[in-house]
Amino acid sequence: MTLKPDFQQMSRKELTAYVLTHREDEEALRIYMARLHNEPGVIRQSGGLNEQDLTQLEQLIKARVSDA
Repeated sequence: MTLKPDFQQMSRKELTAYVLTHREDEEALRIYMARLHNEPGVIRQSGGLNEQDLTQLEQLIKARVSDA
């Protein structure tokens, strides 16, 4: 039996890498989504996008890329 890592102690980068390589691990995904939901600055979209939303999203992505 293999012990699972302590997801709560992982950095976001480590947890992202783990989730991407262990896509079947629902517990890890659930913890990742909960952490992402609580992170400030994360944009949540619940419905369809209109033209204004798409323009705003494009501007936000460009700003984020230029900051990186």
